[in-house]
Amino acid sequence: MPMYEFKCPRCGSVTTELCKMGEKGDELSCKECGALGLKRLISGFASLGVSGGNGGGNCAPGCSGNCSGCH
Repeated sequence: MPMYEFKCPRCGSVTTELCKMGEKGDELSCKECGALGLKRLISGFASLGVSGGNGGGNCAPGCSGNCSGCH
């Protein structure tokens, strides 16, 4: 089951929920204010590189797999 981020239209609180594929949030309630009907956000995702997270072998020596500093 995927994790989705939802935003409350009343208070603006953002929460992450483990839901069924394609959940829209219509029947979810806000944990902060109790409002019913959250809106699903478009979220980024992370994936490991081809070689297990080291950027496929193109990283600088000492990179340790977090390529934000070496590319």
